[in-house]
Amino acid sequence: MTSEVHATYGGHFGTGNFADSEAAQDEVKRKTYEKLDRQYKHLNDQLSENGGKWYLGQRSFADAFLYVLTRWLDQTLLSIDDYPALKKFRENIQTDAGVKKALERQDMEAIL
Repeated sequence: MTSEVHATYGGHFGTGNFADSEAAQDEVKRKTYEKLDRQYKHLNDQLSENGGKWYLGQRSFADAFLYVLTRWLDQTLLSIDDYPALKKFRENIQTDAGVKKALERQDMEAIL
């Protein structure tokens, strides 16, 4: 997740680092969203193959980061509705006491 999906977000959050003109930045964003779509499909499939509750089949550090990535998804042109296992994962993990506490500490709210 970190070396692929996280790294790909550079084209979304820092488009100006990759291109100067508006047209070139639009191309960077388009390519970024295409790549993110492939990556999110892979994450969705992996989660499904492992039972749908935990990314690796049992609770691990990966689930915390996957939750962050599902939140970032909403800042793009992509829709979580296209990744049903990720959508269900996000809904479920947001009911976790630790996640609730982390969101509260950061003055953030669960995504509905």
